[in-house]
Amino acid sequence: MGLEVTRTSNDRVFELLDALASLGPGPHRLRDVAAQARLGPSTAHRILAAAIRAGTVTKAQRGRYSLIRRDQVAAAQEPTVPVSLPLALSRRIRLGLAALQESTGQPVLLYVPLILDPPMRYCLAYFAPEHDELLSDAERLLATDMVFCAPLTVDAPGRLILAHMAGPTRPGGRARGGTGHTYGPSPVAGWHTLAVPLRRYGQIAGAICVTARAGWLDQHRDQTLDRLLRLTVELGDESPADGTATRPVPERR
Repeated sequence: MGLEVTRTSNDRVFELLDALASLGPGPHRLRDVAAQARLGPSTAHRILAAAIRAGTVTKAQRGRYSLIRRDQVAAAQEPTVPVSLPLALSRRIRLGLAALQESTGQPVLLYVPLILDPPMRYCLAYFAPEHDELLSDAERLLATDMVFCAPLTVDAPGRLILAHMAGPTRPGGRARGGTGHTYGPSPVAGWHTLAVPLRRYGQIAGAICVTARAGWLDQHRDQTLDRLLRLTVELGDESPADGTATRPVPERR
């Protein structure tokens, strides 16, 4: 009768996975996958980003994707935190991050360093409001991957981790915001990030961040920083007297 069934969101997901499978062993360019699935590039990218988080798809290179085979699943599930920087997501850490998200109403992220080439920051935990505007904007702007993993030089959390990995800074050699905390633009346009270091076992273990729209964070920056610093004292293993997790360096403009 010539009737055409409307494609649903679920249909598009399976069509995209079928497209990846039909293209054969990857990696494949985003535009090729989108064309094979008869989807727009932005829609295909959004689905692929969700599939990466679910462990179904891997991104081998920038803009190139492939399905994860069953024999790759075990390797893909291995911990990605460097052995030299042990950080277990204990119930205490999860509850602390969740409480910070609830008190601020904004997305909270825990980044840890990956000693690769180049060194990267990897999002080990992500807590967001029920209506996650950050990831919605990130997917729309094709910046989702940068939110979850990016070189340390890209944004404030990465630069904070890098400053602590480099050891004590020389007088006059501090980066903007010092090593007590950093504040700057997120990879998602219109959003800013406030980050403080989390130190464990005498080393920098990561950065706890609150990411919010620039206007909100400018207005609530002092209160948010206070909550962040108190949380790092609770979750870190160094006493407040050390000053490493509690003493922010005044920001220079």
